[in-house]
Parts: sequence; structure tokens; C-alpha cells
Amino acid sequence: MISRLIHNERTARNAKPYCQCWNQNRPRLWESSGGCACGEHADISEWRWEMPESTGTSWVMMCPDQKQVTFHPFYSSGTAAVKGDTPLVRDYHYYWEIKMLTEPYGTDIMVGLGTNKVNMADSLFTFTSFLGRNGESYGLSYTGALRHNASVTRDNVGFCKGSIIGVKVDLWQGTLEFYINRKSQGISFYNLRRHQALYPMICSTAAQSSMRLIYAASWQASLLVDAAKILAASVNGEKSLFLPPGLKHTLKSQFWLTLPNHKCILDVDEETPELSPSSPSKPDSSMSLSSGLKRKHWHRRW
Repeated sequence: MISRLIHNERTARNAKPYCQCWNQNRPRLWESSGGCACGEHADISEWRWEMPESTGTSWVMMCPDQKQVTFHPFYSSGTAAVKGDTPLVRDYHYYWEIKMLTEPYGTDIMVGLGTNKVNMADSLFTFTSFLGRNGESYGLSYTGALRHNASVTRDNVGFCKGSIIGVKVDLWQGTLEFYINRKSQGISFYNLRRHQALYPMICSTAAQSSMRLIYAASWQASLLVDAAKILAASVNGEKSLFLPPGLKHTLKSQFWLTLPNHKCILDVDEETPELSPSSPSKPDSSMSLSSGLKRKHWHRRW
């Protein structure tokens, strides 16, 4: 009965997993690898989750690599939250991704960020939407609700088991942008530069709910970053232009630079396939960049 209610709620929100692997309904232990590895192409984690000092394993359990977190491993009596172990620095671009390993349900499961003024343990015995209750935090709920300073807006479908939630923070311009399965949901909040220190955060009220940090990277704001975005976004089929090897490596390893166009560079060594005479004239998802780099959509298998 409970699983049917969860399925109906997920269908009503139109939330989708990143790939079809998660359509298989099988149990997963919190210490396991957490199902499939689809979308986890880059092993980059500039920070990890920090085990809260004021909470015990009744609220939070963490894998040794400090990437995978299970909230309320036995039963839930409130809201548990964790934050990243490294503060975000001004004038940097940040992007990190979290994969939802279990089906979200209950009061709330959220992804976002907050300042060092957020008390991570003040809702252990209260079921609440932890992030966004005041001006010190920002959060995206699995229901699609965006929360900040006790205000709520609903701008997207939210996320479910198997979804990849991306968070892009531009501390040069002071903006916060969420991604669902690597598709931008638009800029949600502005004026983040007013905060002295910000940390990535996640929270949950649901028993045995698990999330894994699969990617975390940053890049100092510069003309190189802006130029790389524009260059990676250009698709005109020309093969006469080439990039220096260093810039090729940058665009391949820092794939999030191309995310505004929902595309990324996976393999710079592959040759560009020729279009057959019967193929449509418009470029498809495998057309090459003007630099000769190959552009592909991330594999979406639903």
C-alpha cells in the first residue's frame, strides 16, 4: 500500500530517474554501491560530507569515503541534515551532483546550501522542511518546491529514486541554479554574495533514505571559463578549427561548463560520424564542435 502511494505521488509529479536501471524494484543496503553507476563518469570530489558532531548514528550513517549518506537508518523521529566539509569561496563557480538512491517520501528531502549560522541539529525531533526556513539557507525539495527565507515556490517536477540533482553556485555573480538529470531548472536565487560563508547541505525526514555525492568541482571565475562555455556551446560542423590539448582536457574533465546547453564532452578522441544522405540537415546529439571535439548528450535511457 505504501509503495503504491509513493508510486502515485511520483507519477503525479512527473519526476524521473536519470536512467532505466532504477525501474527495477530491488532492496539496496546503505553500505552497498547504491545501484547503478550511470552518470558517474568523472571521479572528482573537491569536498566530502561532514559527519555532524551533535548527532549520532541513529540519525545519520556515512560511508567511509564520506560521499554516501543514509538518514535515519533505523527509524525517523525528526529531521537530520549534513553539510559539506569545505566552505564555498567567493569569485568561484561551483557545481556538484547528488544521486538519490532511495524513493523519497514523507515531510521532505532537500538539496541545497546554507551558511555557517544554520544549526544542523535543531530539528532532530521535528519533521520540517529544514532548508529555506529563514534567510540563512536555500533548498530544493523532492516535491519540486524551492524554499528560502520561509517563502515557497514550485517551479519544477522535483526528483525521485535514481534522479541526479545538480547544484550550480556562481559566487562571482551570486546566483544559485538547480539541475534535474542535468537539465537546468533556471536560476532560482540571486544575491548569494551577501553571505560570508556557504556550505552544501542535504536533509531528510524519511527513514532509511540515502543520497550519494557523485561529483563536486569548482573553477575560479575568469575569461577562460566564459570562453570555454561559449566555445563548447557552438555547434556548426566545421572541422578546420582545433583546440590546444590543455583546453581539450579542461572541457572534458570539467564537463559542467557545457551544462547550460544540456550537453557535455565525453570523448575527445572519437571521430565525428558523417551524416548519411538520408539524414536530416540539422545537427543531432553527436555532431562535433567547431573545434573538432565531439559533443554528446549524457545518456538518458528512459
